Amino acid sequence: MTKSRLGALQVALAAASWSFAGVFSKSLPWNSVTINGVRSLVAAALLAAARGTPKVKVTKGTLLGAIGVGATGMLFMAATKLTTSANAIVLQYAMPVFVILFSWLLFGRRPAARHVVIAAFIMAGVALCSWDGLSGGHWLGDGIALLSAVTFAMVFFCAHIPGADPRDYSYLGMVLCAPFALNAFRDPGVSANPVHWLIAAGLGLCLAGGYFFISKSMDNVSPISAALLSNLEPVLNPLWVLLFVGERPGALTVIGSAIVLTAATVYALLPARGEA
Repeated sequence: MTKSRLGALQVALAAASWSFAGVFSKSLPWNSVTINGVRSLVAAALLAAARGTPKVKVTKGTLLGAIGVGATGMLFMAATKLTTSANAIVLQYAMPVFVILFSWLLFGRRPAARHVVIAAFIMAGVALCSWDGLSGGHWLGDGIALLSAVTFAMVFFCAHIPGADPRDYSYLGMVLCAPFALNAFRDPGVSANPVHWLIAAGLGLCLAGGYFFISKSMDNVSPISAALLSNLEPVLNPLWVLLFVGERPGALTVIGSAIVLTAATVYALLPARGEA
């Protein structure tokens, strides 16, 4: 298997792992701060075990990446509680556009024509999902989800900052969010229900699995490729919510999701000419 195909597989595994966040969070009566804190605590423990050490090499790029990881988790959980899971995840996946923009403005890497075309289709799909959410009165949740697209872009962009290690900042981002698990003591929705705690542990496992695979993929694909290929998540996430929770996305969200998936699939099948 070539490096590019291995990287694509790792990105797909990361996206599949992350995709269960919507259905798990919808099944918990806890607030978004508690959910993100507890799942981050579990994920930090799992990533520390996978790394073999809790230590990280702190650099400017690592800190910036950790902030991106932590902020993305917090914003996404808040958005999931304030809008539909479909809108929250698809809007978050405006992220590739910001990765391309950051790479161009800060590193001087002009985007290839195919990157621009694919990003345009993705934004069209995102716009349709956003319109569905705005018409349903979910403007606050949609706005937070779109903000999480900016912080999520940092996760991919920071991989190419000198001295930054995706494995380090993925773990550090979990550590930064873990203290918010203490919010469980003041969250009226938290109880000793073992099912709820198992769901929270499942959220932590999915979060850790996603960042484990995405950090591995950075050795094999560029941040822009990883960002575009990870658009499998916004299709799987609302599918699980539909099947297990019964939350039905609107027609425009379905069309928008189809556009996002198609654009990402076409990109994955194109030959990677000139890919760094």
